[in-house]
Amino acid sequence: MSAKRSLFLGAATNWAAFALALAVSFFLAPYLIRHLGDGRYGVWCVVESVLAYFTLFDLGIAACLVRFVAKFHATGERTELNKLVSACLVIFSLAALGVLVIGGAVTPFVAPGLERKLGEAGDVAPFMLLMLANLAATLPLSVFPSILDGLQRYAVKSAVRLAFLLLRVGGIVYVVETRPGLWPLAVVFTVTNLLEHAAMAALAFRFLPGLRLSRRSVDRETLHRVKGYSVDAFLAMLAGRVTVQTGAIVVGGFLTVAAAAHYAIAARLVELAKNLLRSATTTLTPAISEREAKGDLDGVRSVLLNATKWVLYLVLPIHLGMLFFGRPFLTRWVGGPEYADYCFPAVAVLSATLTIGVAQSVAARILYGMGKLRLFSRLALVEAGVNLVLSLLLVGPFGLVGVAVAVAVPNVLFCLFVIGYACFVLEVRAMRYLLTSWLRPLCAACVPACVWWFVTPADPTWLGIATGIATGLVPFALVAGAVELAPQVASVIAALRVGKPRLDEVNFTTD
Repeated sequence: MSAKRSLFLGAATNWAAFALALAVSFFLAPYLIRHLGDGRYGVWCVVESVLAYFTLFDLGIAACLVRFVAKFHATGERTELNKLVSACLVIFSLAALGVLVIGGAVTPFVAPGLERKLGEAGDVAPFMLLMLANLAATLPLSVFPSILDGLQRYAVKSAVRLAFLLLRVGGIVYVVETRPGLWPLAVVFTVTNLLEHAAMAALAFRFLPGLRLSRRSVDRETLHRVKGYSVDAFLAMLAGRVTVQTGAIVVGGFLTVAAAAHYAIAARLVELAKNLLRSATTTLTPAISEREAKGDLDGVRSVLLNATKWVLYLVLPIHLGMLFFGRPFLTRWVGGPEYADYCFPAVAVLSATLTIGVAQSVAARILYGMGKLRLFSRLALVEAGVNLVLSLLLVGPFGLVGVAVAVAVPNVLFCLFVIGYACFVLEVRAMRYLLTSWLRPLCAACVPACVWWFVTPADPTWLGIATGIATGLVPFALVAGAVELAPQVASVIAALRVGKPRLDEVNFTTD
C-alpha cells in the first residue's frame, strides 16, 4: 500500500470510529439528562472534569510510544522497540499506583461537596472511586493501543473500539432503564473499558510477534529517551486539560451544578466538533515520525499543507453551521428553548476556537511527530494559566459567557503561534501556507455562509434543521469539487491539445 493511501485509510477509519462515538454521545446526552436529571448530570460533568486531570498520569508516555514505535519499526530496530515498550509499561504501572493513592485521598473532600449541591445523599463517592480504579487499570494497558497507533493499524483498532462502544451503549441503556444512578454507569464503563484494552493487547502481540516485555530490558538510556520526549508531551497535555476542563469546574464551583451542566453542554458541543476532525489528524504523528526517520522532509511539508487544506474543507461548514443553526439545534437536541437560551451564547463564543483549532491540530501533529515540543509545551502552559486566571475573574460578572471568553481568547492566540512555529520548523513561508492551505477552503465557505444568511432561523425540528443545512452544504460541495478539480481538468485539456499523454495515462491527484 502506498504511503498516501495508507495515511488516508488510517485517517478515514479513525475518523469513522470517532464519528460513530460522536453520534452515540449525541443521542446519549439528552437521554441521560432526562433520566438522571439536571443535578445528577451536572455532578457527572464536574466529576468527569476532575477525573480528567488524573489522566495527566499518562505523563506524555503514550505520545512517546507512538512516535518511537513508528520510528523503530520503520528502521527495523526491534531490540530498541522492546526496551522502549518495557520502560513505558513500568512507568505506567507506577503512575497507576499514584492515581489510586492521590485519588483516594481527594475523593472524601470532593464527593461530599457535590452531594450537598445535589441536595441529596447519593453514590457520588463510590462512583468516583470506581472510575479512579478504572483509570488506574487503563494506564498500563494503554501501552497496547499506543503500539497499534505507532504501527498505523488504525483500521483494526477502530473495529475494536466500535465493537465495545456498542457493548457499552447497550449496558448504559440497560442500567438507566432498570436502575438509574452513577454507580451502575461506572460499572458499565469499567467492565467494557477493561475488555476493550485486553483485545488491544492481543492485537499488539499479533502485529508485533517479536514483542517482548521485560523489566530487565529497561536501562538508563531508554529511560532517558522516554523522559526527553514525554516531559514535553506531558506539559502540553497538562495545559490541554486545564484549557478544556477548567471551565466546567469553575462554573460548578462558583455558580451551580445546573449551570455546570449548561456550560458542559456548550463546551462539549464545540469540543466534539473539534475532536471529530482531530481524530483524523492524530493519525499523522506516526506518519510524520516515519518520514522524518527516512529523511523525507519534503513529504512532511506536503502533509502540513495538504492535510490542513482538507481539514479546513471539513471544519469551515461545521463552524458556520454551528453559528447559524446552533440555537434551533440545542432546542431540539437537549429539549426546550430554555437550554438554547442558556447554552447558545457560550457555544457562539467557544466556536471561535473551532476552525483555527483544527488547523492547529495538523501543525501540532508535525511537532509531535518530529519531537519539536519544548517551546510548544511551555507556551501551552502559558495559555492554560491565562485561561484559568481569566475564568476566575470573569465567571462572577459574566457567568457562562465570561468563562467562554476566558477559554476562547488565549486558545486562538496559541493556535496562531503553533501554526507559525510549525511553518518555521519546516521552512514554509507564511504566504505559501495561506495560499496553499487556506485560500480555496475559505473561498468555498463563502457559499454556505451566504445561503444560510437567508434561510435562517430554521425551525427547531430535525427536518427543518437538516433541510436548512443541506441548502448550504450541497452548493458548498459542488464549489469545493470544482475548485479542486479545475486545475487538473485544465492540465488534461492542455496536454491533449499539444498531443502529450493520453487521457488514461494522466494521474488525477490533488495538491
